[in-house]
Formats: sequence, C-alpha cells, structure tokens
Amino acid sequence: MKSFFKAFFTTIFIVVILGAGLIGLYLYSLSKNEDAKNLNDFQFLVLGVDSLDSKKAENTRSDTIMVVNFNLENNFLNIISIPRDTYAEIQGYKKQKINHSYAYGGSELTLDSVNKLLGTDIKYYMTIDYKFVMDIVNAMGGVEVNVPLDMDYDDPTADPPLSIHIKEGQQVLKGQDAVGFLRFRKGYKSGSDLERLGSQQAFLAALFSQMKNPKTLVKAPLLYKAYLSDTQNNIPKSLLLKLAVSGSRLSMENVKATTLPGYPKYINKTSYFIMDENQAHELLKATNFK
Repeated sequence: MKSFFKAFFTTIFIVVILGAGLIGLYLYSLSKNEDAKNLNDFQFLVLGVDSLDSKKAENTRSDTIMVVNFNLENNFLNIISIPRDTYAEIQGYKKQKINHSYAYGGSELTLDSVNKLLGTDIKYYMTIDYKFVMDIVNAMGGVEVNVPLDMDYDDPTADPPLSIHIKEGQQVLKGQDAVGFLRFRKGYKSGSDLERLGSQQAFLAALFSQMKNPKTLVKAPLLYKAYLSDTQNNIPKSLLLKLAVSGSRLSMENVKATTLPGYPKYINKTSYFIMDENQAHELLKATNFK
C-alpha cells in the first residue's frame, strides 16, 4: 500500500508540474508587472494526503513526503521520496515517525521536520490530494486511455470511499473514474505492482500529451481554479511564473525519482526507517539540494 501511494502521488505531482506551466502562462497573460525571482533551482516539499480534501484533513498523517529540486534552467526535475516511517525530530514532540508531523502541525511543521532531518533550508511546500486529480482531469475534458481489464472494487471505509466499476477497453475517463483507475490495485493477473504502475504510466503519458497540446492553453483558467482550491501551498505567483516556462518544456526523460537511503530498524517494538546520513548527504549533494 505504501508503494502505491508513493507512485500515485508522484503521478499527481508530475501532473501538477505540467499544469503549472499552463497556469503560469495564464497568470503571465494577466499581469506582466510581477517580477519572478532570479533563481535556477526551485526547491520545495510535496506532501500527498490520502484524503478527498487536504484542507480539511486535520489529524491526518501524510502518506507521501517528497522533496523536489526543479532546475529551471535545464528543465530537470529531481525527486527524493522520504519514507513515511523515517525516524525524525519533530518540534515540540519526542522523536518519532516523520509523517506524524502533518497530524501535529500540518504542512509547516512537516517542512520544519524535513529541513531538520536533511539539513536543508527548503522554504516552500505543496500539499495535494485526490480531488486535485479529479478537477484537473475534468478541466482537460477527460483522458483517453486503454483500461486493461474490468475493474470492480468497493471499499466504503477509504477516504474518499472506493467504488470502482470500469469496463475493459479504450475510453475517456473523467473525474472519479480517473482516480479509481489510478487507485485500483487488485485484479491484475500478475498480482504485482508492475501492471498497475504500467497503467498509471499510460494514463500519465496520455495526460502529458494533452497538456503539451498548444490548444490546452485555453483551459488554463480552469487548471488555475483547481490549483487554488485543491492544493495547500505557500508558493508565490512570481515562482509560479518561473515554473511556467520550465513546466511547459519538461519531458519525462528529465525526471529522476529516488528514495532517501537508509534501513529499517525496530525501536521499542516499533518499526522505523533510519536514514543513512552519509549516503543521504551524498545524494543531496548530487541532486543540488541546499
């Protein structure tokens, strides 16, 4: 399940970056007087919340924690995933799993915990949820994708509740069905994540192709509306303008995703992930995090 959320929210995040290009161009068309900050590397924290509405997800632990370095000059995206069970210091609390930070103090406290863990000075964050995908896909008019098998699964206890009923075949998926397609786990013949990840990648490739189409620019106001309503972030418009150029030129070949190095360990009968400080330092240096 944890690997599912990592892959799922990584997919969402790439959609965010692609949408940022269109959103930024839209903002630029509204006002050319706002100066973007002069920087080449834009670094920020991305939190994925297993909820329909991140703005109402109080006392919820973050399912996905990623730090991102977007080189705006070379259009290269480095993503480092931080395991949710990482043993970390949390301001005002005893040392524990880093994903508890979100339940205690939201995005701001999580950002503080991540900076203390990594020794970085990341200033910005973005928290995303399922509704963002629904609204983005609907704004695009749906995504055409081949559904490899009949998908039927119900889980009323999930948030949002799962009610997935999609027939096999080529079709246009919108809103809730698109999220269901991405969340569907059981039923693949191999029983592994590989087929499901392949479906997610096919969906992303189709959405990527649609967003790269110049005609999509007319839908930027709807994407911007989804960005405002479905994400929590402290990213100023000036930086969003910088993302406009790089986001519109981003290719999947320039996206590199890795995981924070470390190892599992039991402490007081609780399983944690312990960061390997030496390897983490080398990784952060290689990916130009500061």
